[in-house]
Amino acid sequence: MPSPSTGRPARSAAPPGRPARTWNPVKQHGTDAIVITFGVLTCRPCPFRGQCTSSAAGRRMLTLRPREPEEALARARAEQKTETWKTKYALRAGIEGTINQALGITGIRRARYRGLPKVRLQHAFSATALNVVRLDAYWTGHDQHRPRSSRLERLAYRLTA
Repeated sequence: MPSPSTGRPARSAAPPGRPARTWNPVKQHGTDAIVITFGVLTCRPCPFRGQCTSSAAGRRMLTLRPREPEEALARARAEQKTETWKTKYALRAGIEGTINQALGITGIRRARYRGLPKVRLQHAFSATALNVVRLDAYWTGHDQHRPRSSRLERLAYRLTA
């Protein structure tokens, strides 16, 4: 049965009838959490170990976060499955793709010149170059969404054709 807070399958908190070995308060990514560790000797002989952990060491570790951040995370994950969120994110993904293409083609991350007017001019030229590359791909029929192949792979394809 899925857990109401995370939507993931519910897991038992501990091997049946066994207490946790340690409870350590920690900071993970700037937020407070508690990491609960169960002993190896407790977990290894347990018949439910395969359902609890995939750890190579064979021990179970749980991370508990405060209720409010955990519930906010669950709400955000649930929202990401809605169609409205997906359509909004599609726009962002297109913008990120354009930025990534600009970084790859023009190296826009680092300015070649000093001074804001020259950097603005460099960005304008970079945007123009990106538009020319995209127009060329459109006019020549090169699909930008096809999987890339290495030069060696293209050469091998030409030699066999």
